[in-house]
Amino acid sequence: MAILRAGPWGNLSDSFQNTGTAGAYPVNIAKGNWPTQNWAAYYEVEVAAGCATPATATSNDHLVYGGPVTMDRVAGECQEYYWSDPSGPYYGEADLIYSGGYWTYTESTSSAPYASYGGGTDPDDPTGTYYGTFDTRTIT
Repeated sequence: MAILRAGPWGNLSDSFQNTGTAGAYPVNIAKGNWPTQNWAAYYEVEVAAGCATPATATSNDHLVYGGPVTMDRVAGECQEYYWSDPSGPYYGEADLIYSGGYWTYTESTSSAPYASYGGGTDPDDPTGTYYGTFDTRTIT
């Protein structure tokens, strides 16, 4: 009796069924049990600890400060970045947050938001072009 394999797991129509979610998945004997016993070999998937997003994100421009600003990821948050410069002529701030299915970049002066930009929809990737009412920002 031949044992048909489709990679290390899966079935013949979809040999890679790993969804990336935690759990135990059968290794495979054509995705079924042996005729006289249950299949006992499994591989385990664990969700990786930590953040998939980069540690920093840089905006190409800031209206008040003119040049690029590099935001650090907020401690304990994977989808939020923050930058501030309290020593400047105005208290400049920049926030980059993933919420509601997309990234938002906001520039503030003296804690008053004055420009907001919408970005991408990938929760693990804040980079790309952000569109505002009158201009754009590039986040790298």
